[in-house]
Amino acid sequence: MKLPHRLMSIANFIPAGSSVADIGTDHALLPVYLIREGIASRVIAGDLNEGPLEAACNNIREAGLADRIGVRRGDGLDITWPGEVDTAVIAGMGGGTIRDILKLAGETAARLKRIVLQPMGDSGDLREWLAANGWRIEDEDLVREDGHIYEIILAVPGRETETDRTLVSIGPRLFEKKHPLLAEMIKAKIRKNRKIIAAMQLSRSPETGIKQQRLMERTRKLERIADACQVPDDN
Repeated sequence: MKLPHRLMSIANFIPAGSSVADIGTDHALLPVYLIREGIASRVIAGDLNEGPLEAACNNIREAGLADRIGVRRGDGLDITWPGEVDTAVIAGMGGGTIRDILKLAGETAARLKRIVLQPMGDSGDLREWLAANGWRIEDEDLVREDGHIYEIILAVPGRETETDRTLVSIGPRLFEKKHPLLAEMIKAKIRKNRKIIAAMQLSRSPETGIKQQRLMERTRKLERIADACQVPDDN
């Protein structure tokens, strides 16, 4: 079975023998793959919406895996109880939504051995929250698919070793291994920040001025990291 590159990268972060909850499973492509390939011992496929769950049920039945993959409707990790699974996958949602799911999960999240996350935005804020709340970023990947670069984060319970906030934000493991797509991602963040800074200059609010200074400093740090990655500044 062939998975989209984004889902394959997620699957590569899940060790054999794992029990997995796939939050926001959509069509259950990942759960079916994990069982068929012998990676997961069992999977719970969860989604909040009835349409995706119906599609998931159909795919699971067609694969003949209804006895190995449970399908549950619910919000976030509410579909599981503490200790039921050791791995949670939360993919295709905003970084703020993923953070909120983990915050609300309480004991269920605390008993996980690993989480595999694929935020659609606000990935820097999500990484900073993980580092501040007892999660260590163990590995990361970047995947290009359909013209987009997706970030995949593997986090485990522990203390994040990287203390530089900007490096945590862009992906400490991505920087350590000089991921080939990191340069492109950093340049995109710099361009986005410059546009925001330019828009802020139109405001006379002191509060906006403070935010602008902070963003300018973070952008200068990104530029220094870009230089370290030998990323040319193309403005």
